[in-house]
Amino acid sequence: MSKDETPVDGMVLYEKRDGKAYVTFNRPEKRNALSYAAFDRLMACIADAEQDDDVRVVIITGAGGHFSAGHDLAEIGSEYGFDPSGKGRRPSQRARLDFDRRHLNQFRDLFYCSKPTIALVRGYCVGAGLHIVEACDLAIASDAARIGHPEQKAGLAGAAYMTAWNILAAGPKKARELLLIADMLKPEEAVQMGLVNKVVPDAELERAGEDWAERIAKLPRDAIAFGKAATNLALDSLGMTSQFAHGYVMHALSTNIRYEEDEYNFMKKRRDEGVRSASHGREERYGDEGRDRP
Repeated sequence: MSKDETPVDGMVLYEKRDGKAYVTFNRPEKRNALSYAAFDRLMACIADAEQDDDVRVVIITGAGGHFSAGHDLAEIGSEYGFDPSGKGRRPSQRARLDFDRRHLNQFRDLFYCSKPTIALVRGYCVGAGLHIVEACDLAIASDAARIGHPEQKAGLAGAAYMTAWNILAAGPKKARELLLIADMLKPEEAVQMGLVNKVVPDAELERAGEDWAERIAKLPRDAIAFGKAATNLALDSLGMTSQFAHGYVMHALSTNIRYEEDEYNFMKKRRDEGVRSASHGREERYGDEGRDRP
């Protein structure tokens, strides 16, 4: 580990007190961008909270001024065994499917967590950060939050892990707008699209989360468990959770698209120019220069 790297358990902090478990993304210098190791740590925290009968509710938040900037873009591609030099063999489809299935199952396990989950969102909440919020039961946003799926401009255009949930929450038209146009949303817009429950002043975000967590923690343990199970059964009956069976297939396919000469290839630009340059080039390509963006 180099001197500027943070240990994985330091990237995701975990604490339990008074019937509540707190999971905090702790990489503020990177706007809480999540490595795949950090995702593993997140899920270990969720598993611990599920197994602890004293935990009634889980609160997920980010240190510093942001919830999460999503996946750490420096890792994107390497998860499949991709050769960053571009000289080696392309990753196999089976490698893509195997990795995407495992990673999607992490969002599924968060979604199915037997304990109620509350996301407290401030600053940037994008990409996989927003997937985490979508997988939580409840979400409260600061009035300073900026929310969206701009990663869809990197070559996905709708092949998201939580597409069925987006359609159910926002409706087909708004879900397509969220994933195809991929604009950053102000928190009031995120409420209208069903991505978060409500907006509060930034200084009141933690207090609002504690208020809801306290109210949940007063409920009987069995009632909480049955309420969550009933919700999952209802969503299953609506076909929403089928996304966990097909989402990884679509994501694996979408990360293997062919770029034409006149199209913006984020992965190639990242390889040749680095993450920052590729990200700025992507926003310039799609006319977002000057707008709110991570």
